[in-house]
Amino acid sequence: MKDGVTLTLTILNLADSDVRVKEIEETADSLIVYVEKAFPNNICPECGCKAESKGPRIRQVNHPILQDGRKCLINLISRKWHCKSCGAYYYDQFGFVEKGKQNSNIIVLQVLDKMKNLGNTAVSIAHDLNISDTMVHEIFMRYVDLPRLPLPEVLCIDEVHMKYSNADLYSVILLDWKTGDVVDILPNRYHDTLVRYFQQITISERENVKYLISDMYSQYTDLAGSLLPEAVSVIDCFHHTQPMINSIRQYINKVRKRYLKRDHERLEEKNFQTNSNHRTIKESREVYLLRRYEFLLLKNVADINYEPYFRSVRGRGGYLFDLRAIEKEFMELDENFPKIRELKEMYIAFTHSYVNDREGAEKELEHLIKIYTESGLEIFTSFARLLTSHKEGILTSFTFMTAERKDASEETLRRLSNGPMEGYNNQPKDLKRNSNGVSNFSYNRNRLLWASRKNPAMKAVPYSREEVHTPGKARGKYKK
Repeated sequence: MKDGVTLTLTILNLADSDVRVKEIEETADSLIVYVEKAFPNNICPECGCKAESKGPRIRQVNHPILQDGRKCLINLISRKWHCKSCGAYYYDQFGFVEKGKQNSNIIVLQVLDKMKNLGNTAVSIAHDLNISDTMVHEIFMRYVDLPRLPLPEVLCIDEVHMKYSNADLYSVILLDWKTGDVVDILPNRYHDTLVRYFQQITISERENVKYLISDMYSQYTDLAGSLLPEAVSVIDCFHHTQPMINSIRQYINKVRKRYLKRDHERLEEKNFQTNSNHRTIKESREVYLLRRYEFLLLKNVADINYEPYFRSVRGRGGYLFDLRAIEKEFMELDENFPKIRELKEMYIAFTHSYVNDREGAEKELEHLIKIYTESGLEIFTSFARLLTSHKEGILTSFTFMTAERKDASEETLRRLSNGPMEGYNNQPKDLKRNSNGVSNFSYNRNRLLWASRKNPAMKAVPYSREEVHTPGKARGKYKK
């Protein structure tokens, strides 16, 4: 029994060496351990005289350390003492549980450890640890309040849709491009919010930022040179290519609608000739091609696989599928398709052709703007205006630097882009989806930073319950 008791104390990992196990009870869903002081403290803490015992009382504490799904409950046998000399009363205190608490101190570490996984919700953590989800929230908000990281040399900025309220729809993420660490998270992307945030940072620290990577949103690009005086704006390659791709997609839809209108007119003519009232018609070949093979115009030609292959038809033979024949048929659907592809491929080649060569990139960009302006296609004339207005940010995006990413074993030369940011943006979206929506910005900010940082530190002195609880709505009258 002695070895069993010693083993039980080792498994329980109680932060109190002055205890012993008196009894153990096991059921199908729980393990109940009775613990008492091995050496009762019968010396009065007030006057130092001997006190007499007024009898034990049992206090049950939740100590969730079992990994088999069962509850672990510790029944503390705490004696009440009375000092006749000074009249003081006191109880035995145990080092692994605070006075008046129903959970052992290990619950805090377990909650914080499980909160690092964004796939765990407060409800699932509460179920695993035999506590309430309200307590999970309370523990996390009392012990976690992470500060921002210092502003890096290369700063990425972007927003993600979170909707904390009808006013705060988009949360702003600040990220270190070189390391991939999240610097900070802001509740919204309003101009006043950004100004207040950066103005409270010392000018010497803001001057450390040399590159600010963002999309074409003016609230971000305007930060470079103003609130970040030494920074230059970098327009991410994806974001200055995507407007052209979106315009081409819209043009394809217009062509498809034109063929749909033609098919509808044919149906009406056929109904008139045959005295029928058909409302639907089999999809025409042109509409099928425009719906199914629009990627032939949108996708980079170098990324399209033209290798012929045998396509079976419901297990009854098949045919040799040749994408080049489909492509030829697709390009003949509109007279502008070949020219659109040619002009698009010119810009795609431009975005992949220069490494730290601003002069060469500027010369080629000027050439492309001239070609697009004279193209006679609204898609590219409007794109030329866009390139002209964001010329400096686009040219700076051809800068390559070494990065120290978490997923890389060594430094590699990478192009300045918002790629690390786009990869991280999935985490806030996952948290929002798993939580069925978010409303408390402070909680969600700390949860995201707690999960993404390598060695986050909990607060040495936690907040009080009153500090983390916001006052609720006043309760109205009700009948008992």
